[in-house]
Amino acid sequence: MCGIFGFSNKVEDKKNLLKMMGNKMIHRGPDGDGYFIDNNIAMGMVRLSIIDIQKGNQPFFNRSQDVVVMCNGEIYNYLELKKELKKEGFEFKTDSDIEILPFLYEKYGIEFVKKLNGMFVIALYDKNKNLFYLIRDRLGIKPLYFTIQNDDLAYASELKSLLLIPGLDKQIDFDALSTYLDLRYIPRPLSPFKGINKLDSGSYLLWNGENISIEKYWENSLSLMANNSEQEIMDEFDILLNNSIEMELISDVPVGSFLSGGIDSSVVTTLASDLCQDKFSVFHMRWNEIPGKIDESMFAEKVIQNKNVTKYFRDVNNIDVVNLLPKLIYHLDEPFADAAFFPTYYLANLASEKVKVILSGAGGDELFGGYPHHTNYSKIKSMINGMLGRKALAYSYFDIWRSEHQNKWKQMFPWYKKSIFKNQFEYKWKNNKDHDSINSIMLNDIEYYLQDNILFLTDKMTMAASIECRVPLLDHRIVELSHRIPSSYKIKGNDRKHIFKKWALQYLPRDVLYRQKEGFGFPIELWINKYKDLYFDLLLENGSLISNQLIDKKQLYKLTSKMTLTPDECWFYWQILVLEIWLEVFIDDIPYNNLYDF
Repeated sequence: MCGIFGFSNKVEDKKNLLKMMGNKMIHRGPDGDGYFIDNNIAMGMVRLSIIDIQKGNQPFFNRSQDVVVMCNGEIYNYLELKKELKKEGFEFKTDSDIEILPFLYEKYGIEFVKKLNGMFVIALYDKNKNLFYLIRDRLGIKPLYFTIQNDDLAYASELKSLLLIPGLDKQIDFDALSTYLDLRYIPRPLSPFKGINKLDSGSYLLWNGENISIEKYWENSLSLMANNSEQEIMDEFDILLNNSIEMELISDVPVGSFLSGGIDSSVVTTLASDLCQDKFSVFHMRWNEIPGKIDESMFAEKVIQNKNVTKYFRDVNNIDVVNLLPKLIYHLDEPFADAAFFPTYYLANLASEKVKVILSGAGGDELFGGYPHHTNYSKIKSMINGMLGRKALAYSYFDIWRSEHQNKWKQMFPWYKKSIFKNQFEYKWKNNKDHDSINSIMLNDIEYYLQDNILFLTDKMTMAASIECRVPLLDHRIVELSHRIPSSYKIKGNDRKHIFKKWALQYLPRDVLYRQKEGFGFPIELWINKYKDLYFDLLLENGSLISNQLIDKKQLYKLTSKMTLTPDECWFYWQILVLEIWLEVFIDDIPYNNLYDF
């Protein structure tokens, strides 16, 4: 695991610029660094040592030293691929999973990427052909930003590093910010800056020194529904998930898992603790007296009862929201208002004291139908709502997720454009809803909410704590299987995740599986009203939004003048606050720990 970065720009001291880019994301790789520089490209990485700690430093080269590779991530099936390459006469100097990549490219060309099982962003330079590739994993688990400006390419795992490129155009993309207001996050390929994009998942970028092209090598798409019985599907899933977890346990450093007490993390923890040959740790946050949160520790305790694990349960009585918020937005790189990033960072920080690799249950709800919106909607009710300007859920997937505050956004922000990302956002749902309406909703959930919200925040918050997070439920083979499972197997009446829970009964107690779902959110309304007058109002009334005339002063003052906000008003206020902090840190270049120096 690491952060990668690079550029083709003709700068005077390429090594120094690479080091500056690496220092900006040293949290992603505190254990070492590596560089490659020639006349055409400068490549760098910072390393979090996971496999072959002593000899796994990058870059890696092929036999003739004309293919250069750096990678952020892990190749889980590297032992199998290494065995295949050895039969072909390839020799290896290390036990690193990344060393196989230039050899695979030498043998198969760019098609080698289809052989990989893992989470990764790969930078690969073919010196002889003067071709440079950036390759992102199938589900977008690992992030990558890139830009082409003045005929030069630059890229980085984190936006803050990319912004160090000299002469980079940092013009704000207000369409992206409008989409943030609609969805609480910015979906790919957008970023907060015009001309800077996120590389699509399951794709590779090819740059030949003049032009770029982007090709998909894997598509998130529904398949023909299986005619198999529920039992046959459960048997196939059981084999795949056990194999996925077994591969993702491979590590030369301690491994653990997040355990909320919910279904997905409980399944992953149970299987991992049984399969792990070494010491295995589990991490849980116990929400004590915090309003709006349920204590799930009793369910977490049941999951690990009689298991050979070391548990770390941390009581949460208070979180330093005021000082933590600017720091975490700095690490997020973008305006991002899913407040689950707070507990994710808190838990990752706890885990980082004991392990360097953590397993997560992310993906189970999107694959198997765990959300309330995974249901059929009344067309008549939706038609009436649409005529009244409300959410028409049967006719718009975008309406499932969009903000309730669109009219207020227009009053607050003169640049706001309503639903500007709608057509692209619901494209896959539209193309599949007549085939299987519920599965088409899950497909679209995987395409954007899972990748650009859940996996985005998981990567940024775990990396902020210098810990690697692996997601065994999102092995691409499991995702492909889920796309073949009829929705009637996933949801039966009011029983969501039906087939998943039925399968899990062999591993978990019934009362862990069949209980009210508790999300991994954060009680924003509590913290907003607690710190509004002392800190947040002052920040907004003296901040970047007002000084740059990006907000309607009167509308803002109506909000800041209120002593206490309703829960709905708190979420409205929260998104404005996040945007303000992002502007001050990334546009005004104010250090995040100096934001409250009024």
